Amino acid sequence: MQFPAKPRYPVLLILLISHLGTSSCTYKEPVGFPFYGAENSTPLYGLSKAAISGILPLSQPELFEYVFEEMLPVPPQGALEVEYSILSPDGDNAGTPPYRIILSIEGDAAWVLPYDASFLRMDTKPSRIRYGVPVNGGLEKLSLQVASASGEGAEAPASDDVPSWVFELRSLSLVHRQYGFSREEAPGYFVLWASPFVFPSNQEPPYPYGYTINPPAQYPITGGPALLAEGDPSRILVSAGDRRFDYTSPQDAGASLYIPNGALPGVPYPLKATGSGPLKTFMLSAAQTPSFPEQPIIADPGIILNYPQQNWRDPRYEFFQWKDFPAILIFDTADYQVQDALFKRLAFFTEKAGFRGRLAADREIADLHGWNAHDYRAEDLAAFFEAAQNTEFPLSPEERELEAILQAAGIIRRTETGAWSTGTGAVISLSRESPEYLRSQFMVHEGFHGLFFIDEDFRTFSRSRFERLDPTAKRFLLSFFDYQGYDVQDSYLMINEFMAHVLQQPVSHAASYFGEYLAARIDASPWRRTVLPPRDAASHSWPDLARAFHREAETFSGYVNRRWGLVAGRVHRITVR
Repeated sequence: MQFPAKPRYPVLLILLISHLGTSSCTYKEPVGFPFYGAENSTPLYGLSKAAISGILPLSQPELFEYVFEEMLPVPPQGALEVEYSILSPDGDNAGTPPYRIILSIEGDAAWVLPYDASFLRMDTKPSRIRYGVPVNGGLEKLSLQVASASGEGAEAPASDDVPSWVFELRSLSLVHRQYGFSREEAPGYFVLWASPFVFPSNQEPPYPYGYTINPPAQYPITGGPALLAEGDPSRILVSAGDRRFDYTSPQDAGASLYIPNGALPGVPYPLKATGSGPLKTFMLSAAQTPSFPEQPIIADPGIILNYPQQNWRDPRYEFFQWKDFPAILIFDTADYQVQDALFKRLAFFTEKAGFRGRLAADREIADLHGWNAHDYRAEDLAAFFEAAQNTEFPLSPEERELEAILQAAGIIRRTETGAWSTGTGAVISLSRESPEYLRSQFMVHEGFHGLFFIDEDFRTFSRSRFERLDPTAKRFLLSFFDYQGYDVQDSYLMINEFMAHVLQQPVSHAASYFGEYLAARIDASPWRRTVLPPRDAASHSWPDLARAFHREAETFSGYVNRRWGLVAGRVHRITVR
């Protein structure tokens, strides 16, 4: 075989091969190390005692061969993972072996197995490496060849000069195809998972840490791969095709950027990640699509806002699990009609004055407006479906789908008697029919509702702010909520809506939103304008309201930032461009 002097991908794909040759050795015994991942797998045999043990001396060029009893099929987008250690003569894992190990798979390819993490610009020597190489077709024969580290044809060092380095093959596994790397570390312990086709990128200040994944066409990951990038940076930027994902981590917390299957472009390569700090994981995986409607897609709200609608599992709606707050499900509907089919009756049952606590027939609410975005806590969801069950109320097919989704998520639960009871979590919803600027605001508004539902400390804080709110500002706010059709006698609902309206826009916008926009809507109603404080003739605004709600926005934003690393006007950590 001819090995290039400067391969494009260090310690990666060397060349495609069609035949490994036929060994003249007649020795054949089952290997002594584990082989994982193949159902009803045929036995793997080694053709020498060293091959069987997996303890291969790196003292001279040598070929160690393996054969399966019969051809072992590899699933589409499969890979062979080699787990090994390279042991130095003095046991400290320092220095560099004089020989390299080449893994050859008959009929497919040959790969150089890295002996450390230097090809990723990592100085620490791994105590163990798990290297996954893509495989097309099946497995019948493979080999591990000890070859000179200086290239084929180079003169081997004299035996007296060769230290007793050892390659220890710990296991082989059939796995789903992945590209990238992941490091698991503890004091005195470092395991590296890596693959071909990942390499360091050029440094780009202010993001000095970067890597690129770029496999060739013959080894793709198709069908919507998922990406995970983790580490210490406060910012991670990922570029994939025509999309850019900008991640900001919460304060004093490690970064964990996850892009689910379906969110990346169809051809994301070259896929590049840069960070303000070192990355511990940068992994592209052939992820399986969660089954619909049994399982949600895990995603950040920023991903959900921009998730390609053509990749929805159902054309009517898609539903997600909020990555950072997994007790909250987020529904995105194709239009308001679908959203109404799922949630309109719930809106009247839980929030609408004159309807709360009863199930309204379709004909009764057909001409009435529900909401363009929704939020529901587990208690109200359980009460809704329990009331329908007790009265044999005819729910819509979409409401029955919602019932099954909530049960699968544990938001509502069956008791031993078959009744619906409160589980854990909440549901929020928005629609693609809303303009983009409103979708972003609805996501923030409903997102904070979801956090209010699942977090007692947040509810306590919100209640204390509502109770201390300036009386004039409170009268104005309650009048506005009454104008919106809320049941203003429900203090829990009023506190919840107060919090969400304060946090739904950036702090800098709160004064104009309350002191101009909402106040002007109340002023347009002759019998409501009595709740307004004096108006400033020059600015045509209500300064007392502007000051009061700007103060609330600052206070609430400071709270959610300290608690979760969020701010007023933003519940997402990923911005998609």
